[in-house]
Amino acid sequence: MSLTEHKRSGFTLIELLVVVVVLGILLGSAVISMNLGGDQRGMQAYGQRMAQRIELARDRAIQNNQEWGLRVTREEYLFVVFDELQGQWIPQPQPPFKPDEPPQPVLYDLRVQDGGGNELSTGLFAQAQDNDQQTAVETDSQELPDVVFFSSGEASQFALEVTPENAAQDSVQGFRLVTDGFSPMALEGLDEFRGGGG
Repeated sequence: MSLTEHKRSGFTLIELLVVVVVLGILLGSAVISMNLGGDQRGMQAYGQRMAQRIELARDRAIQNNQEWGLRVTREEYLFVVFDELQGQWIPQPQPPFKPDEPPQPVLYDLRVQDGGGNELSTGLFAQAQDNDQQTAVETDSQELPDVVFFSSGEASQFALEVTPENAAQDSVQGFRLVTDGFSPMALEGLDEFRGGGG
């Protein structure tokens, strides 16, 4: 008789499964309610990966004694490398230079302090223009990078702001990558930059 009472005092497998399911639902609700914090962390991590990619391109320029560049549009960015034999900038879409997906749609706003790619139609980058007029037209029509990482270790001085596409409706803050051309990339929050009066 005492043995029967002991068996009745335990939990059945179904009861345990119900408890686990209920706990899972509650934890899922908690994670969804904290989603904003996760989105902000995701945006920050995206900024860190982007800064690392830019520094890697800069290092690659020095190691390989090649000029690397960065093209930026409102919707995307792309690394390029200057091929001296062909006299043109070659896209580098393969890892580790292939941009990863941002945590949400973003817009890029690049500000170059030293003129960007405008001076790249002269000197080494224009060597193909000396051959003939046709080559000059092809080189002129080729899209030049907005930012250059020189093999000497210098780089264009620039600031790149990355903001959520729906920034007016979204409380997730973007970020800002900035360099003076010599220092490593600095990652700043837009709120801290705009609030700090830079």
